[in-house]
Amino acid sequence: MKKILLAFVLAASIATVSSAQEHRCYSSEMNNQALSNNPDLVRQTQELENFIQQYATVERRNNAVVYVIPIVFHILHNYGAENISDAQIHDEVRILNRDYRRLNADTIDLVPAFVGLAADAEIEFRLPSIDPNGNCTNGIDRIPTLLTYSANDQSKLNPWPRDKYLNIWVANSLENTGAAAYAYLPGSVPSPAVDGILSRHNYIGSIGTSDENSSRTLTHEIGHCLNLQHPWGSTNQPGVSCGDDQVSDTPITMGWTSCVLTGSVCNPPVIENVQNYMDYSYCDVMFTAGQVARMRITLNSSVSQRNNLWTSTNLLATGVTQGPQICTPNADFNVNNRLVCQGGDVTFYDLSWNAQVTTRSWSFPGGVPSTSSDSAPVINYPNPGVYEATLVVSNSTGSDSITRTDLIYVSGPQQETVPFIESFEDTSSFPGSTGFVLNYDNGTTWSRVTNAAVSGVASIKINNYTNTRGQIDEWVMPTLDFSNITSPVVMTFYVANAQRNTTSNDELSFSGSYNCGANWVPRYNKSGATLKTTTGVVSTNFTPNASQWRMETVTLNPFKLLPNIRFKFTNTSDRGNNTFIDSINITGTIVNVDEMDEIQLGFALYPNPTTESSTVQFKLSKKQSVSVEVKNILGQTISNVLNADLDGGMHEIKLPALSKGIYMIDLYTGNKHHVRRLIVS
Repeated sequence: MKKILLAFVLAASIATVSSAQEHRCYSSEMNNQALSNNPDLVRQTQELENFIQQYATVERRNNAVVYVIPIVFHILHNYGAENISDAQIHDEVRILNRDYRRLNADTIDLVPAFVGLAADAEIEFRLPSIDPNGNCTNGIDRIPTLLTYSANDQSKLNPWPRDKYLNIWVANSLENTGAAAYAYLPGSVPSPAVDGILSRHNYIGSIGTSDENSSRTLTHEIGHCLNLQHPWGSTNQPGVSCGDDQVSDTPITMGWTSCVLTGSVCNPPVIENVQNYMDYSYCDVMFTAGQVARMRITLNSSVSQRNNLWTSTNLLATGVTQGPQICTPNADFNVNNRLVCQGGDVTFYDLSWNAQVTTRSWSFPGGVPSTSSDSAPVINYPNPGVYEATLVVSNSTGSDSITRTDLIYVSGPQQETVPFIESFEDTSSFPGSTGFVLNYDNGTTWSRVTNAAVSGVASIKINNYTNTRGQIDEWVMPTLDFSNITSPVVMTFYVANAQRNTTSNDELSFSGSYNCGANWVPRYNKSGATLKTTTGVVSTNFTPNASQWRMETVTLNPFKLLPNIRFKFTNTSDRGNNTFIDSINITGTIVNVDEMDEIQLGFALYPNPTTESSTVQFKLSKKQSVSVEVKNILGQTISNVLNADLDGGMHEIKLPALSKGIYMIDLYTGNKHHVRRLIVS
């Protein structure tokens, strides 16, 4: 059914977040917002609508022309699950071509009323083999970035020219947490750089991180790119009121969020097109002939340059005509851990893309081995320090290399003792002699400032006011020795934070590691309103006054009696407002052990480290009661090895076989307690 565009624009309203959370598409909100912000887009949308009506009456659809569209996937990732495989992307292209050519087997499930209306769009999608710079490509562009989290239009990095390629950006999550994807209609695109589709990774294809139920999201979103609305109109609120999508053969409907195949609400007994790809029924299997005509006519309009995508000149320029080529790989890699203990292992993963790698050459300065040709080498770092790594990959067409500096941090024997006090007044106190800052986007991060403090003049600050939303910054504190500290172990620190608005949700967390960063134990987490220390929101760049600090108390008992402890503060920015930290104080009860007794006792473990078991060795000066216990890193007793009276002299006690991990061996002699750490590797 047709309605004049003015009614569409005036009726446009942005749905609430709670409504969007029920559905997979956020296109209506984005398009309506763009129209409300720019009157020129309203005019452009009207021009496109006039063109569609004119074109439909002057030139009917030519069934002999199949429109082929080059489609590029930009994978925004932080080396997580969102860095989906080539196979998952190829599966998505297969699904698009199946659906748009009406080759989907489930058309057999169509209700009789629409069997004759389900149409082959004669639109196909191909991955290009030539990128905008004339280089060889497989049509998949991988971009490491924290903008993959809470992604929005600002996350649409490296857009390829929209008159040559249909851009699809794939992210970990979207800014609107209830949305799976969104796209702009041709007439309401705010700028060429954001034209295309932004989707969560688990709505791409039917394999990998996605599934069959989510696999038609791009079928729906590309419909928006080609000027199709939801069947009920221009909102994201199905089931509210009967509406129209300006297509003559899609019945007026309120929209469906469940598969009611005989649904007839707006104009009984007319059956509504519940199985339409543009509805929310999740039993979608078709486009109507009218929708197909609207999409194909849009592909002949210059609005947003859709009319150049399918031309023979463009298909040649983008390499679609030639088909896939053998490209040079783009080098990339990641590691399982950036922070290890001295003598620890790091696993490297070759994540090179754009082509198959036939040979690779790794370089690991300071590592053992220092070179490798494996796809996932395991490298040992025997000495403390900060290390880089290089990967060179190649195939028959060429080679590429990447060096990541300041990549691996190896903790050595140097440790701070408890009590530990840090007020940041000393200019060398931050990040500390064995501390460091990790910033995965290389942007604004933790820094020492002298314009705010609980006492004195200095503190540390993270600038959330201008940071990128989703950016993660970590201050890994200097190594601490808790080996002679029993409970209670307590840390206090002062924090200052303001919310930029009532919805800003900057997050501060604190965690500890007993194995040099292989695992982190959470101890503190606050965000948004629970983190703020002001009485209201602060819309300007926040610097606290003396009354806007709050003391926090954190228990650290899981780390008692352990050496080589790492702690870190982690800030996750919501682009709200700044966070400050000052006056860190860690205290605990110190175990007093007579040094001469320790020397005479000769308490030792051998071998240590071990691959399975070890032997406890000690010497008694006289007969006394002795017990030996094995405890895990959390202080829980794993085994009571010995509890007996022993004569004076040398003793050796065999420990039971242990699985890989770190253990504390507790030796009690008379009324004294001795502890040694055992590493099973």
